Amino acid sequence: TVHVGDHLIPGAKAGIQMLKSHGIPIKYVTNTSKESKSCLRNRLCNAGLEVQENELFTSLTAARNYVESLKLRPLLMLEDEAMKDFEGIQTEDPNSVVVGLSPSNFHYKRLNEAFNLLKNRASLIAINKSRYIKTDDGLSIGTGAFVSTLEFASDKKAHVIGKPSKDFFHLALKELDPKLQPHEALMVGDDVRDDVLGAQQAGLIGALVKTGKYLAGDENKYGEPN
Repeated sequence: TVHVGDHLIPGAKAGIQMLKSHGIPIKYVTNTSKESKSCLRNRLCNAGLEVQENELFTSLTAARNYVESLKLRPLLMLEDEAMKDFEGIQTEDPNSVVVGLSPSNFHYKRLNEAFNLLKNRASLIAINKSRYIKTDDGLSIGTGAFVSTLEFASDKKAHVIGKPSKDFFHLALKELDPKLQPHEALMVGDDVRDDVLGAQQAGLIGALVKTGKYLAGDENKYGEPN
């Protein structure tokens, strides 16, 4: 995590500048599903961090690629700010449900619409399954709670696109450098389960920072830290 809302984490900009000054390539890998890649880039630039769009790898991008590869027609449970990353995708007569962080969609009528599609053999795709996120106002419920609601009601397991999926980390590495091997990359994050352990299970080195959404003792919740 380099930012919370519209503000950079203290020390993030200096740390990134130091890495770049030594020629170390960086990829910003995020589960953010509430806004498009271009919106996220603008937010980071306005916060004071110069980021190119090709330096960002988001779970929205990976989800669109997945939908296109299977020629799915999704019901998109996304905020308007995220819809840009799904422009051109066929959504009429949906045969799948794509769930991102979308407070405006998380109400009974919309969830029931998704539920009925799932009971009629639509597939369930979670852009991520985060338990909670950090905002300017503190911690907030993440996408995972609403994905789990649909899983429970429909007796259907979601295909999770973002972290901690191994495929997600490997796709990000491929974008960073096709020749890069997992053990040659360091993943730094504030979520021990999705960032650190997910990266380690994908063969990367994982490092936990005690900023952002980190809570005291997180490193001991999912087994012995590596």
